[in-house]
This record gives sequence, structure tokens and C-alpha cells, in this order.
Amino acid sequence: MPIPLPPKKVSVTSRDGISKLWHTPVNQYYTREYYIDTRPDLAQALPLWLDFAHEEHCYKNYYRKREFSELFSIELVLEGSMYFKQRDHEYRVTQGEVFLILPDQNMELAIGPENHCRRLACCFSGHSLGSLLDSTGLVEQDVVSPRDFKLFEALMRKCINELRDKSPGFRQRASVTGYEIMLELGASVEHFDKSVLLIKAVDLLEHHLSQKITLPKLATALGSNPTSLFLAFHKKFGMSPINYFIKLKMEAAKSLLLNTSLPIHDIAERTGYSNQLYFSGEFRKRVGISPRDFRKRNGMIQGIV
Repeated sequence: MPIPLPPKKVSVTSRDGISKLWHTPVNQYYTREYYIDTRPDLAQALPLWLDFAHEEHCYKNYYRKREFSELFSIELVLEGSMYFKQRDHEYRVTQGEVFLILPDQNMELAIGPENHCRRLACCFSGHSLGSLLDSTGLVEQDVVSPRDFKLFEALMRKCINELRDKSPGFRQRASVTGYEIMLELGASVEHFDKSVLLIKAVDLLEHHLSQKITLPKLATALGSNPTSLFLAFHKKFGMSPINYFIKLKMEAAKSLLLNTSLPIHDIAERTGYSNQLYFSGEFRKRVGISPRDFRKRNGMIQGIV
């Protein structure tokens, strides 16, 4: 279902002149228990730290939109539902599900059809955040279902309580709990996410052998990112996505050389090479002999160039 249109009472704020936040007025459309680290400079020595956390009740006409934000937030729905849009994908996030507000992504958020939603949110920063998102696969996710809802809620509340109480050592404890939260989310998607991504990637490549595809273009088509896609391919196939694509092209070329009478320049075009000489050079590098010699040595069609 599309994100509902925002109500008329929407304010726009910007703290840095670049990122923007559209939101409905607090207390009228939502209430929250909000806690923030008032001395973030003391937390920045940690690889991961908790910026702010809250428990929020949202009501009819609640709406929020972010653009050009570096914010990363983990949001757990406890009651009701939220409409969530990110990377041009739209979701209805229901009880027990988590949606991830990812850095450098535009997002929209609106109340679900129940006109009430209660959720927990923890916002993290730190120089290890990017690598942690990549290694857990969370950078590819918008919505995740935790494998153990009660455990996950307890971890979220632990972070919120640390920031609320601010007892000595709270920053270090919240950092450790933040790692636990992200590892738990990563474990919730790891068992199926990579395989689904690879299946979709290989299917796309197999159906576009006549085209030129770059790693960024492939990642965008799959709703992924180049780093995660590269790592998934290398772990599964021992090579990059582009080398795997070239391997598919060469296998298709070999089949066409042996089973058709197509001239070599036609086979080059069918496998995405507009230049026959470049195709022949790539074929020789991958197969060990030229396309012409491959056809002759295998005793198939003669005299076709």
C-alpha cells in the first residue's frame, strides 16, 4: 500500500543545512519517552555508540520524512503497524518486525491503518558502523523479523534504560548491547538472505548476456550494494560478479561455437561484445585458444568465421 499523503501540519527542520526532516507536531500526533547522550564527545572514542533512544506512541496522521540524513536507527514495532518507504520500496511493518533507517537513504514513515503504533528505537553512530552493517548484511535490509522477539525487545530496552539512567559506564555497556542487537539482526537474515540475493543475481546475469553490466548497475538492480554483492559472490563462487558474468558469456559462446553455424562476429554480439577482436582476446584469455581454433578442434562446423 502506498505511503499515505502527509497531513497539512508538517514542520521541516534541518540541523546542518543539508539533511532535512519533515515531521508532524509532537503531543498532537505522537508522544514519546526520549533519551539522548548529552555528551556525545565522550562516546566518540568507542567504535559504536548510542546517540539516542526512545519509546514512541504514534497516532492518526503521524508522518515523518528524512532526506540526506546520516542517521542509522533500529526501530521495533510493539503494537499496531507503520508504513515505511526506503530505496523506493514500500512496506507495512507490523508487530514484531524491525525496520532499519539506513544512513544516506531517504525514507518516509506514516501511521498504519490501526491509527496507533507503539515502537522502540535506538540510534547508533561510530566508525565501525559501516563495516558492521556490511558484515552482518544489514546494509541490504529495510525490514527484518527477529528470530527471537522477546530477546530482541529485551536488548532494545536495555539500551534505552542505559541512556535513561546514565549510571557510570553506561556508554560502554550501551555500545556492547548495540553490537548484540546488530549481530542478532544479522543472524535473523543470514540463513536465507545471501542465497536469495545470489539466485536473483545469477538469474539476472543469465538473462542479459548480450548486455554490458557493471557491478554498481547490478547491485542497484538487486536493491543491494556493490560491497555486499562482491563479498557474496566471492564467498560462493570464488570470483567477483563481473568475472562470473564473463564466465557465463564464455560458456554461452562455447555452446554457440559448437552447436550453431553463426559467424564469430555474431556470437560476439550475442554475448555482449561489439568488437570481435576484443571478444576473441577475452575468449583466448579465458579458454586458452581462439574461438576459431576452439570450433575447429572440437570437430564441429568447419569454415565458419
